[in-house]
Amino acid sequence: MNPSTISSNALQQLQDWLRSTEIAGLVIPSTDEFLSEFAPPANRRLEWATGFRGSTGVAVVLRDAAGLFLDGRYLQQAREEIDPRLLDTVPAIPAERSTWLRRHLQRGMKLGLDPWLHAALDQTLWQQLANEVGFQLQLLDTNPVDALWTMARPSRHEPLIVDYPICFAGERYEDKCAALGKHVAAAGLQALLLGDPEDVSWLLNVRAAGDALCVNVGDWHIVPTCTSRALVDANGRVTWFVEPSRLAPDVLARSADAVQVAPPAALSAALGESAVKGPVGADLRRTPAALCNLIVQAGGTVRDDDSVARSRWRKHPAEVESARKAHVVDAAAVVKLIAWLVQTVPQRIVTEFEVAQRLQELRAQHSAYIAPSMPAMAASGLSGAQPHYVPRRHHSRRLNDHPIFWLDSGGQYLGGSTDNTITLALGRPEPSHVLAHTLVLQGFISLATARAPAGTYGFRLDPLARQALWRHGMDYPHGTGHGVGNYLNIHEGPAITREPTALATVPLEPGMIVTNEPGYYLAGDFGLRIECHMVVVQSAYPGFIEFDVVSRLPIDPQLVDFERLTPVEREWLADYHCRVWRDLEPLLDEGGRRWLRTATNAFSQAAGNRA
Repeated sequence: MNPSTISSNALQQLQDWLRSTEIAGLVIPSTDEFLSEFAPPANRRLEWATGFRGSTGVAVVLRDAAGLFLDGRYLQQAREEIDPRLLDTVPAIPAERSTWLRRHLQRGMKLGLDPWLHAALDQTLWQQLANEVGFQLQLLDTNPVDALWTMARPSRHEPLIVDYPICFAGERYEDKCAALGKHVAAAGLQALLLGDPEDVSWLLNVRAAGDALCVNVGDWHIVPTCTSRALVDANGRVTWFVEPSRLAPDVLARSADAVQVAPPAALSAALGESAVKGPVGADLRRTPAALCNLIVQAGGTVRDDDSVARSRWRKHPAEVESARKAHVVDAAAVVKLIAWLVQTVPQRIVTEFEVAQRLQELRAQHSAYIAPSMPAMAASGLSGAQPHYVPRRHHSRRLNDHPIFWLDSGGQYLGGSTDNTITLALGRPEPSHVLAHTLVLQGFISLATARAPAGTYGFRLDPLARQALWRHGMDYPHGTGHGVGNYLNIHEGPAITREPTALATVPLEPGMIVTNEPGYYLAGDFGLRIECHMVVVQSAYPGFIEFDVVSRLPIDPQLVDFERLTPVEREWLADYHCRVWRDLEPLLDEGGRRWLRTATNAFSQAAGNRA
């Protein structure tokens, strides 16, 4: 039975269940009870119900219709993966969602929503939509997907939780807890609820054991968070709601004065006790609505507080240094892969999936590598027009059939999570390919070299990466940048996007690590992207910030029209590649050195420097 058959059967089961109840429809997000962006296999309810394999999306399943709401990264992919007779693919834009619901839901009908799978803010938005469209939002006590998904469901993800060494964390967990307690007291809170496992992992300097992160090539990765929650009082005491059996001995032995371990089932009572004494803080963007509902039902109030997340986004100097080292190790593996591709593609057939396999093998050769931070997005030709394309073993194009190939990939290392993209010409590129890549490169350099007043929001910098493309009537359908975790999620705050979203209106501060990833995608032909990580640093000019690139992936000079570049852009590329050569050369094999030396020489010569 193939995946499309499984998904159509699952959808049919859901719709049969809906016909037997008073609920007309069900909202199914890609998130789980920990609001994971990349949910572990047992929690991928959206994929089970619809067959959609992307990382992010929301479906609304009704008795006789279903809609899949996706952002620009996944619209083309869904149109290729999903049977349009079963599901409508709809842009995840409020107006589009409202229009679809008006078309398919009659006034007064009930739409079911599991409050454990939605953030508190998201539940509020769905309630506003219900008021606008005229349906009733029904909060569910149990999720029907869990009752129906009985065949071949993977086992629960409950990894061992281990200590994260101070040399990578940068600050003792005791000091973090004490500082957080002072914040709780100063904010007038009775307690602060940490509903996001990424916040818990950062605060307590813990991570999931590395063996829990292993996945097959082509599968979505597992984020090394400790799936648990915590409650912090005004004295900095932390109650950590996690099964003791999941804790490594050294973690379990931590001083009870700072951290008290309690079973997860005790969280509801603890929230009720705190709620009657005073306001409880929670990050409403990252806390399940079910937990906030418990506080309100106990007669308490919830205040939005994302102070832990913002502290996590500002990296300690030790975290920044560890990230630099991780990027050097990771880039060396990618350059070895490039050298292999340049030699192998002219000689025999190479598929996208084989590239992903080969890269996994090369990364694993270094002792510092633990697991993928994302599935390798290895995209050739037509595949490249999908911004988040992931090849599968039996659905994989040949690199020999199109000159343009891009690779977005990353690894998990103690001290750093990498996520970088390079575009290569593996055949003779057409002028349109070189033009698009050069324009994207100019936007990339414009953002990398930007200087802005301290406190600037990410959305104000987004146009810098698009200007060169805009001049030619071109653009890309995704954000330009996002924050990156420290051996955590490759996606966190702040964001650099066109729209002033919540994460894009976070002031950029020194220590934050963000991506720079402009691209271009032409449906039916090709796509490309360039991506690096940058750390925000203080400028030499008082009151200003700048970026320092910590990634070390090179640029393919075959795809650069140097005549279009300014002298400043050419000099920047030459300087950058000199740093790439200096850092990577000791880790490369002979083929990697040869390819990188040639690329570095091309940029030096274009800048008028001696090679």
